[in-house]
Order: sequence, then C-alpha cells, then structure tokens
Amino acid sequence: MKFHELRLPRRWTADISSSPVIRPARAKKALRVSVWLYLVALTLTFGYAVLQSGGIVTEDWDRCVVSLGLLVLVYFGLTKKSDLAPALESWLSWPVLLLLGFIGLQLVPLPASLLQVISPRRAALLRALQGVSAGIHAAPISVFPPGTLAHLLRVASYVAVLVLVRELAWRTLRRRWVVVFPIMVIAGAQAALGVFQFDWLTPVSPAHGTYLSGNHFAGLLELSLPFAVVYPIFTIRTRRRSLGSALLTSASLALAALILLGILFSLSRMGFVASVSSLFVVACLTVAMGTSGRKRFAAVGIVGGAVIAISLYLIPDPLIYRFDQVVRASDTTPDPRLWIWKDTWALARDYPLVGSGLGTFEQAFQKYKTFAPRVAVDSVRNDYLQLLVELGGFGFTIAASAMLVVLVSAARAVVESVRPATRYLAVACIGALVAVLVHSLTDYNLYVPANAMLLAWISGAVASLDFDSQATFISG
Repeated sequence: MKFHELRLPRRWTADISSSPVIRPARAKKALRVSVWLYLVALTLTFGYAVLQSGGIVTEDWDRCVVSLGLLVLVYFGLTKKSDLAPALESWLSWPVLLLLGFIGLQLVPLPASLLQVISPRRAALLRALQGVSAGIHAAPISVFPPGTLAHLLRVASYVAVLVLVRELAWRTLRRRWVVVFPIMVIAGAQAALGVFQFDWLTPVSPAHGTYLSGNHFAGLLELSLPFAVVYPIFTIRTRRRSLGSALLTSASLALAALILLGILFSLSRMGFVASVSSLFVVACLTVAMGTSGRKRFAAVGIVGGAVIAISLYLIPDPLIYRFDQVVRASDTTPDPRLWIWKDTWALARDYPLVGSGLGTFEQAFQKYKTFAPRVAVDSVRNDYLQLLVELGGFGFTIAASAMLVVLVSAARAVVESVRPATRYLAVACIGALVAVLVHSLTDYNLYVPANAMLLAWISGAVASLDFDSQATFISG
C-alpha cells in the first residue's frame, strides 16, 4: 500500500497533511525527537519509582506524581492538536472516569441521613463522634480521608501514564513496539541485579532487586516477561532480516532469559505460578495465530503442556522447598493470610456498598483483627479482597469493569487486527494482564506504585491497539 492509499476516518480527511505519517522530512525529524524526549522522560520517572523500592515511600512517589503531572502539562501544552491521538473510545474511557469520580465521592462530606442509607457503619461512627462534638452533622464515606486522597492522586497519576503511553504509541505507530521497549530494559536491569543478589549457599535470601520484597520484585518482572518473549516470536514469524531487527531480537531473547531467572531466584511462589500462567496463555495464543482448523487445538495443547513441563523442570530447589513448606505447614500452622482474609470478610460485610475508602484498610481493619493485637496489618495480601473492602460493591464493580475492558480490547486486537505487530503486541499485553491477575490472588502488587504504574503503561499500550481501525500503514 502506498502513502496516498492511507485510509483515515472522515474527520481526518479534511487535512491529510496533519497525519502523523505524511509530513515533510524536517517536520518528521522534529516529531521523532520530541517523541523520544517524552518517552525518555516517562521512562526515567518509572525507573526512579522502581529504583526507590517500587515507590512505596510516600516522598519518593510524590516526586513521581509531580513529574508525571508536569510531563502531561508540557505534552498537551506544546503538542499541536493535529498531532494528538484520536479520542479514546467511550467504552474504554468511561470506566476510568467513573473510577476516579467514585474515589472522589468517597472524600465528599455527606449528611448523616444519606450516610445511613449507603454506609450504615460509617453513619454509626459519625453518631459516636457527635457524642464528643455535637456540631458535626456530615462526614465523608472514607474513614481516613488523607489516605483516600493520597490514593486518588495515585490513581490519577496512573491514568496520566495510560494517556501518555497511548499518545506516544500514536506518534510511533509505524514502530509499534517502541513504547514497550523501556519496560523490558528496566525489568532486565532489575533481573540482572536480582541474579547477582541470589546466593545458592544461603538460598533463604531471595533475589529482590531494589525492592524490599521478592514477591513485588517478581510482580514487576512477570508483567514484563511476556513482551521479551513475544517480540522475538513476532520478528521470526514476520521474517524481519535486517541487522537492526536481528540485534533487537537477540537482545530481547537475552532479556527474556534474564527476567525468567530473576523470577525463579525471587523464590516467589505466586510469582512463579503467575509467570507460568502468563507464558501458557502467550504460547497458546501465538500457536493459535499460526495454525488453523483442527490442528490448532492439538498444537495449543502440545505447546501449552510443553510450557508447563519446561517451567517445572527449571524451578530451582529452594523454590521447590518453599512450595513444600506450604503443604507441610497447612497441616499444623495456618497461613497468616488466612487469618487476615477471615477478619477482612467481617470488615467487608460492614461496608458492603461504598467501602471504607480507598487506602483505608490499615485504619479500618484494626477493630476487626482477632489475632496479634500489637502487630499492624497494612494489607490484605489479596488485591481483590482489599479493593472490595475499600471500594465496596459499587467501586469494585467499576474497577473490575475497567480491567475487563482492557482485557477485551487486547483480545479483540488479536482477533481483528490485520497488522502482525499489533496482534503480537496484544498477545504480550494479555500475557502481562493474566500474570498480574493471578498474582493478585495472594499479594498486593496493585498497591505497589511502580508495579501499578507498569500496569497502567501496559493498559495504555492496549488502548492504542484500536489505532489500526483508524489508519492502515505499510509496515508493522
């Protein structure tokens, strides 16, 4: 297809020169430079969060929030309207906007009569407070507004990442994978550090990179692994034989091996399970894309089984020992997570509709804890249960809908897109989403800012997959 055969929506045909592809050479060069600057700035912000233990310290993450805010202002302030990406589809944008609006609603002071209807337990707390100060007749849904405000800013910064990644993907559409290369590089650097940290003589000290927890370190790597695995498959299947493509493919294979080692050496049991689940889905999808008819099901079964078998063969002895500990301990000492989950259900029943407020679990849980009264518990160790407690049924449904929309968008791109680059990028995104959804069953990666930012980055890449329906380009 030639440039003059470019197909655009009607609203773009009024000024074909505004297309991000058809430009004079000088304008295209300036555009490339600006895109690289924004991508580097976003990468540095993400890298800083990763370097600072995943951004779990408030001061460190605040710097990232300020950087992201400035980056958004500069981008939309200096970028011409004709260079901006098309408007986000409503079915993708509305869940995100509703989630932000709902969290904001949790901070709005509501009269006691309304609180009694939507959150009786919160209304009871307000009545108890009125016994001390009779002048208080309204209160927010959140039991700890400062914590909810901080998490509202977190979610807003994640949305900013999603929007920026989507914008940069629009302006680098002929190089689909450029926007996810930083993910692989940073994860590879963390994996290399983790491999050097691991000591076979004292395997009780797992690899953790710059994180404090090996589980969250594994969470970062498992989100990145599918991209490093799928990119070489994409280049081989599309028969890209240039020197640059060969070098990128080799580098991606090396990063994939390094990231996988980092996950194994983290000794994270759920990190390993999530990674195997991700690779299983990636293998099945890539095989299904390359075959047809009855052979597809047989090939998917064989490849999926091979992935599981190879993963079990690669698992190191210290990690096997950790799995064995779970089986042995279940007969004598219950996992502390089970105690937390049991008490958390009692908390969830008291705040069923609108929750206790995002970021308020530690404050709200203290009253319901039936074990270790002197030990503070700041997380459920289960993202789903914690979000249910803090957002309630309404908010949890909105958040789940947003994640479902992202998954469906990626799956639709695998089925409908005609560009191989887009289809394989969609497969990698699905693999990453599967990994975090599995790991979230027993951990709280979504509450680690750097990992949540990475998930937003991947969601931004997914949100850009629909660009193929708005413009068809020569190469992938």
